Amino acid sequence: MKKKMIIPALAATLIGGAVAGNSLFSTAFASGKAPVTSQVEDQKDDDNIAELQAKTKLTLDEAQVIALNKVAGTVKDSELEDEDGIVVYSFEIKTTAGDVNDVKVNAENGEIVKVENDAKDDENGTEEGKDGEENDDNIADLQAKAKLTSDEAQVIALKEVPGTVNKSELEDEDGVVVYGFEVKTASGDVKDVKVDAASGKIVKVESDSESEGKEGKE
Repeated sequence: MKKKMIIPALAATLIGGAVAGNSLFSTAFASGKAPVTSQVEDQKDDDNIAELQAKTKLTLDEAQVIALNKVAGTVKDSELEDEDGIVVYSFEIKTTAGDVNDVKVNAENGEIVKVENDAKDDENGTEEGKDGEENDDNIADLQAKAKLTSDEAQVIALKEVPGTVNKSELEDEDGVVVYGFEVKTASGDVKDVKVDAASGKIVKVESDSESEGKEGKE
Protein backbone atom coordinates (compact mmCIF):
# COMPACT_ATOMS: atom_id res chain seq x y z
CA MET A 1 0.00 0.00 0.00
CA LYS A 2 2.84 2.33 0.77
CA LYS A 3 4.34 1.78 -2.69
CA LYS A 4 1.02 2.62 -4.39
CA MET A 5 0.78 5.85 -2.39
CA ILE A 6 4.36 6.93 -3.25
CA ILE A 7 4.01 6.58 -7.06
CA PRO A 8 1.14 9.09 -7.51
CA ALA A 9 2.95 11.56 -5.26
CA LEU A 10 6.12 11.19 -7.30
CA ALA A 11 4.17 11.64 -10.52
CA ALA A 12 2.61 14.82 -9.19
CA THR A 13 6.04 16.10 -8.26
CA LEU A 14 7.38 15.42 -11.77
CA ILE A 15 4.37 17.04 -13.45
CA GLY A 16 4.67 20.10 -11.21
CA GLY A 17 8.34 20.40 -12.02
CA ALA A 18 7.61 20.20 -15.75
CA VAL A 19 4.99 22.92 -15.50
CA ALA A 20 7.36 25.16 -13.56
CA GLY A 21 10.10 24.50 -16.11
CA ASN A 22 7.81 25.41 -19.01
CA SER A 23 6.76 28.57 -17.21
CA LEU A 24 10.38 29.61 -16.70
CA PHE A 25 11.20 28.84 -20.36
CA SER A 26 8.23 30.90 -21.57
CA THR A 27 9.22 33.82 -19.37
CA ALA A 28 12.82 33.71 -20.56
CA PHE A 29 11.69 33.54 -24.20
CA ALA A 30 9.30 36.44 -23.78
CA SER A 31 11.92 38.62 -22.10
CA GLY A 32 14.34 37.90 -24.94
CA LYS A 33 12.06 39.21 -27.72
CA ALA A 34 12.61 42.97 -27.27
CA PRO A 35 16.43 43.00 -27.47
CA VAL A 36 16.39 40.74 -30.55
CA THR A 37 13.95 43.07 -32.35
CA SER A 38 15.98 46.12 -31.36
CA GLN A 39 19.17 44.52 -32.67
CA VAL A 40 17.52 43.76 -36.01
CA GLU A 41 16.32 47.37 -36.36
CA ASP A 42 19.78 48.71 -35.47
CA GLN A 43 21.32 46.39 -38.06
CA LYS A 44 18.87 47.67 -40.72
CA ASP A 45 19.83 51.28 -39.90
CA ASP A 46 23.55 50.45 -40.15
CA ASP A 47 23.01 48.68 -43.49
CA ASN A 48 21.02 51.66 -44.82
CA ILE A 49 23.74 54.16 -43.84
CA ALA A 50 26.43 51.94 -45.37
CA GLU A 51 24.39 51.72 -48.58
CA LEU A 52 24.07 55.51 -48.77
CA GLN A 53 27.78 56.04 -48.02
CA ALA A 54 28.70 53.66 -50.85
CA LYS A 55 26.94 55.99 -53.32
CA THR A 56 28.64 59.22 -52.22
CA LYS A 57 31.47 60.83 -54.17
CA LEU A 58 31.81 63.93 -52.00
CA THR A 59 32.95 64.00 -48.39
CA LEU A 60 30.84 65.67 -45.72
CA ASP A 61 33.33 68.58 -45.54
CA GLU A 62 33.21 69.13 -49.32
CA ALA A 63 29.40 69.14 -49.29
CA GLN A 64 29.37 71.54 -46.33
CA VAL A 65 31.48 74.07 -48.24
CA ILE A 66 28.94 73.95 -51.09
CA ALA A 67 26.01 74.34 -48.68
CA LEU A 68 27.59 77.33 -46.91
CA ASN A 69 28.36 78.92 -50.26
CA LYS A 70 24.65 78.71 -51.02
CA VAL A 71 23.46 79.83 -47.57
CA ALA A 72 26.03 81.59 -45.40
CA GLY A 73 25.80 80.86 -41.70
CA THR A 74 26.57 78.26 -39.04
CA VAL A 75 25.90 74.55 -39.52
CA LYS A 76 23.80 73.28 -36.60
CA ASP A 77 23.21 69.73 -37.84
CA SER A 78 24.19 67.51 -40.77
CA GLU A 79 22.91 64.18 -42.05
CA LEU A 80 23.34 61.75 -44.95
CA GLU A 81 19.94 60.72 -46.32
CA ASP A 82 17.83 59.66 -49.29
CA GLU A 83 15.87 62.53 -50.89
CA ASP A 84 13.41 61.09 -53.42
CA GLY A 85 15.93 58.52 -54.63
CA ILE A 86 18.92 60.91 -54.51
CA VAL A 87 21.62 60.51 -51.87
CA VAL A 88 22.13 63.92 -50.26
CA TYR A 89 23.95 65.60 -47.43
CA SER A 90 21.38 67.62 -45.48
CA PHE A 91 22.59 70.66 -43.51
CA GLU A 92 20.63 72.76 -40.99
CA ILE A 93 22.15 76.23 -41.29
CA LYS A 94 21.45 79.21 -39.05
CA THR A 95 22.09 82.53 -40.82
CA THR A 96 23.37 85.73 -39.22
CA ALA A 97 19.80 87.03 -39.44
CA GLY A 98 18.67 84.16 -37.21
CA ASP A 99 16.80 82.22 -39.91
CA VAL A 100 17.24 78.45 -40.07
CA ASN A 101 17.53 76.87 -43.53
CA ASP A 102 17.67 73.23 -44.61
CA VAL A 103 20.16 72.87 -47.46
CA LYS A 104 20.41 69.55 -49.28
CA VAL A 105 23.49 68.84 -51.44
CA ASN A 106 23.69 65.98 -53.96
CA ALA A 107 26.35 63.65 -52.50
CA GLU A 108 27.43 62.50 -55.97
CA ASN A 109 27.77 65.69 -58.04
CA GLY A 110 27.58 68.53 -55.49
CA GLU A 111 24.45 70.17 -56.91
CA ILE A 112 22.04 71.97 -54.59
CA VAL A 113 18.94 69.78 -54.48
CA LYS A 114 16.80 71.84 -52.13
CA VAL A 115 16.85 74.92 -49.92
CA GLU A 116 14.00 75.35 -47.44
CA ASN A 117 13.41 77.91 -44.73
CA ASP A 118 12.13 76.28 -41.52
CA ALA A 119 10.08 79.34 -40.57
CA LYS A 120 8.26 79.36 -43.92
CA ASP A 121 7.55 75.64 -43.61
CA ASP A 122 5.91 76.22 -40.21
CA GLU A 123 3.86 79.19 -41.43
CA ASN A 124 2.59 77.60 -44.62
CA GLY A 125 1.88 74.14 -43.21
CA THR A 126 0.80 71.57 -45.78
CA GLU A 127 0.71 74.13 -48.60
CA GLU A 128 4.48 74.44 -48.33
CA GLY A 129 4.77 70.94 -49.72
CA LYS A 130 3.21 72.04 -53.00
CA ASP A 131 5.27 75.23 -53.12
CA GLY A 132 8.41 73.27 -52.29
CA GLU A 133 7.88 70.89 -55.20
CA GLU A 134 7.36 73.82 -57.58
CA ASN A 135 10.52 75.50 -56.27
CA ASP A 136 12.51 72.28 -56.70
CA ASP A 137 11.36 71.98 -60.32
CA ASN A 138 12.23 75.64 -60.91
CA ILE A 139 15.72 75.26 -59.40
CA ALA A 140 16.39 72.15 -61.50
CA ASP A 141 15.29 74.05 -64.62
CA LEU A 142 17.61 76.97 -63.79
CA GLN A 143 20.53 74.64 -63.03
CA ALA A 144 20.10 72.99 -66.42
CA LYS A 145 20.61 76.38 -68.11
CA ALA A 146 23.62 77.42 -66.02
CA LYS A 147 27.09 76.91 -67.54
CA LEU A 148 29.05 78.39 -64.65
CA THR A 149 29.25 76.96 -61.16
CA SER A 150 28.34 79.08 -58.17
CA ASP A 151 32.05 79.32 -57.22
CA GLU A 152 33.02 80.58 -60.68
CA ALA A 153 30.24 83.17 -60.66
CA GLN A 154 31.23 84.29 -57.15
CA VAL A 155 34.79 85.02 -58.28
CA ILE A 156 33.38 87.26 -61.04
CA ALA A 157 31.02 89.00 -58.60
CA LEU A 158 33.79 89.72 -56.07
CA LYS A 159 36.03 91.16 -58.81
CA GLU A 160 33.23 93.59 -59.62
CA VAL A 161 32.41 94.35 -55.97
CA PRO A 162 35.11 93.30 -53.46
CA GLY A 163 33.75 92.19 -50.12
CA THR A 164 32.16 89.27 -48.29
CA VAL A 165 29.32 87.20 -49.75
CA ASN A 166 26.46 87.02 -47.25
CA LYS A 167 24.04 85.16 -49.49
CA SER A 168 23.91 83.62 -52.96
CA GLU A 169 21.04 82.39 -55.08
CA LEU A 170 20.36 81.01 -58.56
CA GLU A 171 17.41 82.88 -60.04
CA ASP A 172 15.62 84.21 -63.10
CA GLU A 173 16.30 87.89 -63.82
CA ASP A 174 13.94 89.07 -66.57
CA GLY A 175 14.31 85.81 -68.48
CA VAL A 176 18.06 85.49 -67.84
CA VAL A 177 19.38 82.82 -65.46
CA VAL A 178 21.70 84.54 -63.01
CA TYR A 179 23.59 83.95 -59.80
CA GLY A 180 22.57 86.67 -57.36
CA PHE A 181 25.11 87.55 -54.66
CA GLU A 182 24.56 89.77 -51.62
CA VAL A 183 28.01 91.27 -51.03
CA LYS A 184 28.97 93.32 -47.97
CA THR A 185 31.81 95.73 -48.78
CA ALA A 186 34.62 96.87 -46.48
CA SER A 187 32.76 100.15 -45.93
CA GLY A 188 29.69 98.27 -44.71
CA ASP A 189 27.53 98.78 -47.81
CA VAL A 190 25.52 95.82 -49.04
CA LYS A 191 25.37 95.30 -52.82
CA ASP A 192 23.30 92.91 -54.92
CA VAL A 193 25.48 91.59 -57.74
CA LYS A 194 23.89 89.47 -60.46
CA VAL A 195 26.08 87.38 -62.77
CA ASP A 196 24.82 85.74 -65.98
CA ALA A 197 25.03 81.99 -65.23
CA ALA A 198 25.70 81.19 -68.89
CA SER A 199 28.12 83.89 -70.05
CA GLY A 200 29.63 85.21 -66.81
CA LYS A 201 28.69 88.81 -67.60
CA ILE A 202 27.65 91.21 -64.84
CA VAL A 203 23.91 91.72 -65.32
CA LYS A 204 23.21 94.13 -62.48
CA VAL A 205 24.86 95.81 -59.49
CA GLU A 206 22.78 97.78 -57.02
CA SER A 207 22.88 98.61 -53.35
CA ASP A 208 20.19 97.34 -51.01
CA SER A 209 19.12 100.92 -50.28
CA GLU A 210 18.51 101.50 -54.01
CA SER A 211 16.46 98.29 -54.23
CA GLU A 212 14.35 99.28 -51.24
CA GLY A 213 13.81 102.74 -52.76
CA LYS A 214 12.52 101.26 -56.01
CA GLU A 215 10.22 98.85 -54.20
CA GLY A 216 8.82 101.71 -52.12
CA LYS A 217 7.90 103.71 -55.23
CA GLU A 218 6.24 100.68 -56.81
